[in-house]
Amino acid sequence: MSRAVFCAVLCLGSGFAQSAEDPVLQIDGLCGAAKSCPVVVSRRQFEALASFLAPGGSLTLTARNRLAEAYGEALALESAAIESGIDQSIEFQERMRWFRAKTLGDLLRKRLEKESAVTPDAEIHAYYRAQLSKFEEVKLQRIVLPNRNFGAQDPQKFEQKAEQVAAQLRERAAQGEDPAQLQREGYEALEFGGAPPSVEAGIRRRAYLPAEVSEEIFSLRPGEVSKVKREAYGFVIYKVESKRRLPEELVREEIARELAKEKLASALKAITGRIRTELNESYFGTASAR
Repeated sequence: MSRAVFCAVLCLGSGFAQSAEDPVLQIDGLCGAAKSCPVVVSRRQFEALASFLAPGGSLTLTARNRLAEAYGEALALESAAIESGIDQSIEFQERMRWFRAKTLGDLLRKRLEKESAVTPDAEIHAYYRAQLSKFEEVKLQRIVLPNRNFGAQDPQKFEQKAEQVAAQLRERAAQGEDPAQLQREGYEALEFGGAPPSVEAGIRRRAYLPAEVSEEIFSLRPGEVSKVKREAYGFVIYKVESKRRLPEELVREEIARELAKEKLASALKAITGRIRTELNESYFGTASAR
């Protein structure tokens, strides 16, 4: 085991490094044999690097050892590169400018995410009161009649008949007849050989319904049915079985996430919204070409 790795194991593995500023890694030989210029890495520095390489987790002892070894090798290569003048090259300078900007940007985003996640109860309550319609849900049944039958001799005639049958079923559903039985009768009337799907559509909220049907469905009372809807796959009739508004305590986490998302987007827009990038069209081409 090398001296560098031994130090990392001794200091991090045994709990010897009690303070964040205690050294956990020393790398010698970077200046050659002529003089000694050891690089000493504190626990704070090493763990900052480790947290970057393993975000959200912690490195195992074996992984720490490998990182300590790689740290020394990277510094040795860095020293040799500086001696050769690579640090003065345009390739290095532009890469470092990009990496610096990207790293600082990532760190800023993390800070903004943390700050945005702080949501007072008053904000959650205010959002809930202002967006009550978002937290309504309905339990639905759905009668679906296909508007196409690839085995039909006249597809247009089949679609017209399907629309007529759907209108009749809608009137009967509005009188309280069982949607499952009505759908079976509709399939029989259309001489459609496929098995009808389940009429149970589950519990839905506005965001999880097609925009063109959401408003009508949520305007209905339990037991009422929608008009016949022409959707991509057929004619559809929705029946509202039950309806309720979710209490605030059940949606607090959802609201907190939404508010955090909005705050973060606003903070980022305040920063990036003021910049303007202009391209040299002779190099990048016109906007239409892009």
